[in-house]
Order: sequence, then C-alpha cells, then structure tokens
Amino acid sequence: MLPQFLQSLANNESNANSFTNYTPDTIRSILKLLGNPQERIPCIHIAGTNGKGSTAYMIAKILQASGYTVGLYTSPHLMRYNERITINGEEITDDEIYEYSEILEILCKTQNITPTFFDAFTIIAFLHFHNSVDIAVIETGLGGRLDSTNVITPLVSVITPISYDHMAILGTTLHEIAYQKAGIIKHTLPVVSAKQNPEAKKVLQKEASTKQSPLFFVGEHIHYAITSHNPLIFDVLFNHPAFGSYKQFEHIHCSLTGDFQAANASVAIATTLILKNNNWAIVPEHIYHALSSLHIPGRSELLSDKPVCLFDCAHNPEALKHTLQNIHDRYSGYNTIFCISFMKDKDITAMLHILQRFTSKPISYLQLPDSRCYIPDEEIQKTFSLHVFSDIKSLTHTIKTHINSNDMIIFTGTFRLYPYCKHICSLMQ
Repeated sequence: MLPQFLQSLANNESNANSFTNYTPDTIRSILKLLGNPQERIPCIHIAGTNGKGSTAYMIAKILQASGYTVGLYTSPHLMRYNERITINGEEITDDEIYEYSEILEILCKTQNITPTFFDAFTIIAFLHFHNSVDIAVIETGLGGRLDSTNVITPLVSVITPISYDHMAILGTTLHEIAYQKAGIIKHTLPVVSAKQNPEAKKVLQKEASTKQSPLFFVGEHIHYAITSHNPLIFDVLFNHPAFGSYKQFEHIHCSLTGDFQAANASVAIATTLILKNNNWAIVPEHIYHALSSLHIPGRSELLSDKPVCLFDCAHNPEALKHTLQNIHDRYSGYNTIFCISFMKDKDITAMLHILQRFTSKPISYLQLPDSRCYIPDEEIQKTFSLHVFSDIKSLTHTIKTHINSNDMIIFTGTFRLYPYCKHICSLMQ
C-alpha cells in the first residue's frame, strides 16, 4: 500500500491530460532543494518504445555480474510499486518508500510544490540510489525529452526501437515520437541505438549531430547473427573503436526467448563495452554469464505447465507482432487461446487485427477494474469475436470448461493484466 501522499499523486499517472503541459521544471526544483542527488549517481539512461525494460535489465545484470552495485529504475510494475526501484535485484522496502515519501511530502508542503506521481517516485529512486550504488540504469517513463527522468547526465544514452505508442501525448507520426525519445541525448555523450525505422533514425541523427554526440546503431556499427532460435544463441560483431578491443562475441546464450531479445542484448552489450572502454571493469565472462541467467518477469513468462499459460506485456502493435512470432516459433504444437485486456490510449484496432490474423478462435477480453481500461463496444465485440468478462471467476470457469490438453492460454495486451492472470492460473490448478 502506498503512503497517502503518493496515493494522492497517483491520478497524475492515470490521466493523460496531466501530461499535456508537463515539464520537468517541478522535479528539477525539488531535486535542487534535496541537493541534486541524481548528479552524484553515474547513470545509463534508456528511452524507446519497445524493449526498454528488457534492455535495462540486461545492462543492469551485466554490470552486477561485473561486481558493481547497480540501481535499476523501471516502470510500470507488474504486482507492486516496489518492483520499480531495485538495487542488485532487491526491491525497495515499504518502510524505505514511506521514509522517502515523508521527506518529500514535508518539502513539497513547505515549498507549496505539487509533483506528479512519476516525479515523486523518480525522486525516491534517486534518494534510494544516492550513496548506495556504483551505477544506476534509469528507464524513461514516457517519451524522454519531457520525462521526469530526463534530469540526469548519463554516461551513455540508450534508445531502443521506436514505434507508435502513447500517440495522444507523444505525437501521431514517427518523427514526432522519435523527437521526444531523442531528448535524452546529451551534449558530446555517446548514444547506442537499436536498429530504427529510417524516419526515426533521421531524427536521432539530427539530434546527435546538433549535440555533437557519437551515435552507434545496430545494423551499422553493431551487428548480430542468430545461430539458434530455441534456445536463443547469437554472435555479435562491433566495428568501431568506441567499443574497445573486443570486436566479436560468439555463441552468446540468452535465457530469454524471442529473436528480438538478441537485438536488445546487442544494444546492452554495446553499452557496457563503451563503459569498459572508459575504465569500467567489464570482461566477456561477465557478459556471457549475465545473459545466460536472465529472468525478466512479464516477458513471454511461462506461468504454469498444466494448463500451459504464458504472459507477455506486449501493449502496442509492434510488440504484439514480436510476441506472436515468438509464440509461433516456440509453441507451434499448441492451439492458442487468448485472454487480453487493453488500456484506452493504445492502438486497439490495430492490435485486434493482428490477433485476428493469428487465431480463428474467439478471444476472451477481461475488463479490468481500472478507469484506464478499454471497454469494447458491441460492434468491436462482434467484429473481432471478443467475449467480454467483468470478473475473474466467470472467465476462469469458461476457460476450464473449454480448454483441451493441446491448448495454450496467452495473456497479453497490458502490464496491468499480470496480477489477474496469475490469479486465474492459480484457480485452474
């Protein structure tokens, strides 16, 4: 349970209108009053549409395997707010959240300042990491240029694949969305980017050129080749002096599934090699070990074997395509049963079309008790064969009644579905 002060700010995150005129001025003012703890934390900053969380976990894991104490700040969470702030994988405790929240509440009331919820939680992350970590990996919440996290000067900026999401806030074109993501690029500091759509790539190149920042792309300076899909094994090649003396990594085993994770891992490796080239103690063994022992909840996570239930947090069309391809590659012997839910601000029609092409079976839609949850109208239900459920028990009963031994249940569409599908899986045991 969040402290009352944080709970009172939580609506800022649920109301899209609260982001319309947002600027980081408030969080900058509060951090200044706190002595700017973020300025004394070496950081990696990550923006992008898809793969941010996975890439952040990978970088943090490599650094931790290298012997460093690593802070990791990600969002959203799956079960608890505590998941967003970790040090070497250990979540911030409730007591620590209350302690930092009290400091923040007193300061804000004294100064008559009202931060957004994400401002407040970002500040708590900085306070928690200050004097406790060697380095922190910081994931943006939304966009980048105007994000609460964009108050740091990172050692490396990282940009994962850019595609369409949060269009009501970030813009309706790739150019506009990429412009927001490019805002984390800092003057003269290195940037590692995933392979990008040509339109997004031009925006990043322009921003990097303006700020005289060296920019390295997968597909240009970083190349990977997958040699096995299940398990995921790949090679990575580097062809720029910024990555130091290591030009090639062969037979990297990644414990995650999906070819796109090889792309994410290539970005993560490149980022840590730039650190190594600047005297951080990272060797290949650390990289191999970290990637072979990764577990990231909510990313093609197998929740149960009987019945086979899988959850993936794909919440935009591009991510959903990757998830479905991964399912096709790994679970081709199963018939898929989908249970989905979406938030209102997503490209819902596009995602439903993608699902419709993947399965001919009716799709179960769980209406979450959340004001942000999309509620399909009758036309949408009919067009896409959606069966809408408003409670877990009736959905579970329907699944149990119709499921066969060669069926697989796929939960996807939003992070917020995760605790409900965990409950559903427990009811089916």
